[in-house]
Amino acid sequence: MSLHRRLETDVLIIGTGLAAISVALHLPPGTEALLVTKGTRFETNSVRAQGGIASAYAEVDHRGHFEDTCQAAKGRINPSVVDYVTRSGTEAMEFLLRQGVPFDQSEGEFLLGREGAHRLPRIYHCGGDETGKRIMETLMPRVPFPILEQTRITELIQVNGQVVGAVGYSDGEPIEIVARATILATGGVGGLFAASTNDPSIQGDGIALAFEAGATIRDLGYIQHHPTVLVHAGRSEGLITEALRGAGAILVTKSGDRIMADHPMQDLAARDEVAKRIHEVRKREPVYLDTSNVIDRTKRFPTFVEKCEKLNINPDLVEIAPGIHFLMGGIETDLTGQTHVEGLYAVGETASIGLHGRNRLASNSLLECVVMGKAVAEQLKLLPELAVKQVKRRPGTLRSVTDRLSQVIGVEMDVRQVQECLDALKGWALEESGQEAENRLRYVTACLLLEGARSRLTGEDENIEQVAVTATTGGIFNRGYRTVGYHE
Repeated sequence: MSLHRRLETDVLIIGTGLAAISVALHLPPGTEALLVTKGTRFETNSVRAQGGIASAYAEVDHRGHFEDTCQAAKGRINPSVVDYVTRSGTEAMEFLLRQGVPFDQSEGEFLLGREGAHRLPRIYHCGGDETGKRIMETLMPRVPFPILEQTRITELIQVNGQVVGAVGYSDGEPIEIVARATILATGGVGGLFAASTNDPSIQGDGIALAFEAGATIRDLGYIQHHPTVLVHAGRSEGLITEALRGAGAILVTKSGDRIMADHPMQDLAARDEVAKRIHEVRKREPVYLDTSNVIDRTKRFPTFVEKCEKLNINPDLVEIAPGIHFLMGGIETDLTGQTHVEGLYAVGETASIGLHGRNRLASNSLLECVVMGKAVAEQLKLLPELAVKQVKRRPGTLRSVTDRLSQVIGVEMDVRQVQECLDALKGWALEESGQEAENRLRYVTACLLLEGARSRLTGEDENIEQVAVTATTGGIFNRGYRTVGYHE
């Protein structure tokens, strides 16, 4: 495969997080593939994952994991999907161990953590709270395909309704990639918000790309807020792993009152419940995480301790607040990753398979990436090679949606404010072209998120299992830009 302005490959994988890498490592022999990422290959949410990967590997069966996932999700799930993913947890662990992932052990036994809404410890971790970093450092060198960094995809290529690749800019130069299967592994939407746990580059690109190509998007009104984001001098300073609470840390007020004391699961309740309680208390006074009782804190949680040292704060008691963390909805796919558009697949957080419902169970995200990456790779259907002529590119915008989204989407939302923000965005004109077209993707995703929030707040989504939006119904754009891409 020569790297010219136009590239050709069997499989184009957009993203380099764990879902993308799992696909790449499971592709059948003889398959040609190319991975692209807008930044460097390690600028992903997977690298930032601290807690670990949930698996029933050490349990008699997966039943407990299945039940905890369903209970945390509070509906809006597909039980057969939950069964498949949790049942596959043992196989996922065996794969990672074969690849050499160094999960923490003591005297030959795995050290298991416990996190929110899990009834028992089943979280496998590496380097304490450096799990994602260690997993990605282990797997990335094993990828046998080229990886194009600094490559921003701005549009999918379609011929006769089929997705046959993508266009964008690589190191600032236009690039076209023709592929027989295109896989979106672009992560969630956290980078669209002023305060989130996500890598800043994770901005919902895949959702917008799929939407414009005609795929079904669902449940964007369900965004998980991680309960414990470190706050210092009024600024969010990143995620504090939930595993700290599993090791004995507690949520308290300045006077030492425990804010989750009256909950049956106390500080390890489901994330949405803990985030809501913290949000309510913070209306009156700050909330803190007391980690003074955590044994071997420096060894077990080096990321947390180092962060405190850099900020020159005492790790015994740190102020926290909820922050944008994970998107439960996304691009609708089946258990092969296939979208409703031929030739287009999605995997990981950008996909919606019916696993997470209204609230994701802690540490199920890395599990989903490994399990579904394998499922997509092994069941991928390559399109016949199609001739692709000149690509006509959509316009973009120079304006940012971050401030507007951050003001109206949170733990607590007001339907009037959401509607006003959506109305304001609908009035924007898309006139710029070139690399600014990437801003169009953020704009499209922002509108979809607002539509999802409105549906959730008004109860429109309660009479159906999932709220689905396709690119052929409804009206985000005033000037006809919500159309399937046109290519010759």
